[in-house]
Amino acid sequence: MQCLSLFIIFLVTIGTHAVVWESELPGLFKECYNFYSRIAGSHNTPAYAIQSRCINSYLWKTSFVRYHNTFSTEGLNYIKSLQREMEVKKRHSRYKRQTAEPPVVRREIRTLSDAEREAFFNAVNTLKNDGSYDNLANMHTGIALQSGHEGPAFLSWHREYLLLLETALRRVDPSIALPYWDSTMDFDMENPIETSFFSSALVGNGDGIVVNGPFADWPARPDGQRLARNIGVVGSLLTPDGLNMFLNDPTINRTSQIVVGTGIELPNTLEGQHNNVHNWVGRDMSGQETAAHDPVFFLFHAHVDYVWERFREKQIALGSANPETDYPMINTTLHLPDRSMDGFPNVTNIGGFSNRYTRDIYTYANAPECADGCGGSRFLRCSNSINRCVALTAAEVGGASETNQNPPIDMGGFEFPTTFNDPRTRFARSTKRIRKKRDNYHIQRLLTQKPNLSRKHMFHTNLHEYSFENKVTRVRKTKYGSQPPQIKPSTRVLERGQQNLFSMDGVADITRWAYIPVRIINERDIFSPAFKSPLVLHGQFIPGADPYNPLVYNALRPLFQFNKQKMATFPTCSRVDSGVKKVYIRSDGLTYAGNFVDYAVIDERQPISETVTYVAVKHPKFGPGKAMITAYDSSGRVCEPKCLIPGTFPPSYRSCSGIITISNLLPKMYGDDYGEAVKNQWNFVSGNCPSQQSSPVFLTFYCSPSVQWPWKKCLNS
Repeated sequence: MQCLSLFIIFLVTIGTHAVVWESELPGLFKECYNFYSRIAGSHNTPAYAIQSRCINSYLWKTSFVRYHNTFSTEGLNYIKSLQREMEVKKRHSRYKRQTAEPPVVRREIRTLSDAEREAFFNAVNTLKNDGSYDNLANMHTGIALQSGHEGPAFLSWHREYLLLLETALRRVDPSIALPYWDSTMDFDMENPIETSFFSSALVGNGDGIVVNGPFADWPARPDGQRLARNIGVVGSLLTPDGLNMFLNDPTINRTSQIVVGTGIELPNTLEGQHNNVHNWVGRDMSGQETAAHDPVFFLFHAHVDYVWERFREKQIALGSANPETDYPMINTTLHLPDRSMDGFPNVTNIGGFSNRYTRDIYTYANAPECADGCGGSRFLRCSNSINRCVALTAAEVGGASETNQNPPIDMGGFEFPTTFNDPRTRFARSTKRIRKKRDNYHIQRLLTQKPNLSRKHMFHTNLHEYSFENKVTRVRKTKYGSQPPQIKPSTRVLERGQQNLFSMDGVADITRWAYIPVRIINERDIFSPAFKSPLVLHGQFIPGADPYNPLVYNALRPLFQFNKQKMATFPTCSRVDSGVKKVYIRSDGLTYAGNFVDYAVIDERQPISETVTYVAVKHPKFGPGKAMITAYDSSGRVCEPKCLIPGTFPPSYRSCSGIITISNLLPKMYGDDYGEAVKNQWNFVSGNCPSQQSSPVFLTFYCSPSVQWPWKKCLNS
């Protein structure tokens, strides 16, 4: 039986033994996979778009079993006071329009003046410094994640949520309107990760911990971990073609055609396209319960609301429907039209479809166009070839898109040694000076030190009482008239490291994590372009030939020809001509709150390539932990998990769920840290090359351009 529930495997081979529980795919996962598999095809929807959605869906529907944030009384009172203010404004605008304030105008953030943009950043930081922002961000958790997603209420719930933040901002500065971020202008760049939007000139760097820009060093979570991003690794920005469907296609004119739950394929829904952007920004934005802690969340969702508003205007112009009553019915209680929104008890799901929002409270300025000079923005240019406004790079505007992600810390005099001394560096230090401090005592001390964490700190949920006083965040004043510094281009995704925050159940500490080995077997995609290495036959070069292509060889052709249908990938998927490729390995806690991501580097040229990497999960010393392990590449292709069949030699594997539980029972199969995990996999014999231990790796991922969903085999078990 595939995906067998609670099947205990005893590895009795020599070396590192293990007791592993492999769990059946939970029912909520099966429901989600079945649902999206029916409304999506492997030819038009990247598998990762579905897998990431189903993981997030499971996590928010079971959040009550894990550590999660709760509101303090003070925080709840603050939210309620904002809601009362919103209700007064709605009533005032409705009954006294002749004396009401004119609607505020929301504009693309790059078309604001420097002073307007700085005023917005200052107001956001004011809310952050007094704890108000965290209270607002924490509303995007719990039951609201269910009722505000996967249905038509996605549109109305987020509309009300954006207005709540805007109300809070206007308390700080009445001149402010919430800006929006139109990511299609970044999508049209040659290399979107170089966009000036993710630089010190605008919202801060997008690679790792945010260390520059207006939100630098923000403590984004109750455990004090800083705001982090990982742009461009997976997912996609909004595409102009996708938006054209909502804005201009006259045949798409009913709400049921753009929301999840009405039988429309995921890529054709506004929520489905929005999911890809969350994944593209990465890190905090890719997790539903942490997404709103990045201010980019509100800028992005303001653009989603902008697109919906323009769709509503199209409905009126075509006479196809009344936007206020065009609320589709789906078979989900949480999305019933007359149900009160979670977090907004005075507003129903269909109440958020009212015209009064954009008639009386706010309106949108059009997205920048070439015809208006791209709004006069110094961050945009008109591309004549496509007649669209495109974002400038960070280097072009003089913004730092990346910085040193590893600032120096006091390690008691320890320095990591180097074996390379560049003779071109005039003041290069001698290797003798470095070797004097090669002792690793101090780093071991750092790793083994027990942090001074009281029980109150470990299980702390009151954001208002959490100590932010030592983490005061201030906007860094930009000298707009100064000479731009020399900025090097953003690091390509292939060359980046992977930033993990090691946060688990509200505590950030690397010693709370254990490491397990994971094997990756990659099968070449026969649809990939040929690699540049022409054959030589009888002394003649044969241009265009690819000696690595398995279809060239009689022995391999029958084994690879079954891959006749190309799998869908994200539109920004790119290939490296050298054949180097990353496969990302991720663990998501199902019984604990925490995730970890690392990657394996493989050779995409080869018909079959294999490597081993390591993934972190909850350390068993804190109790057994169940985690879902997944593997995927930047193009959105998902690998199929395979679990070891007990007692087989040579080792054999079968399809499984990828959900495992690790306990501290003997025999042990994990490393207390990364170093021990590596040592457990290799025999280090003095004078000889290291050799792999005889114990096989329990979990293997098979990365193949298959035409079926990787999870399909587990749905009927």
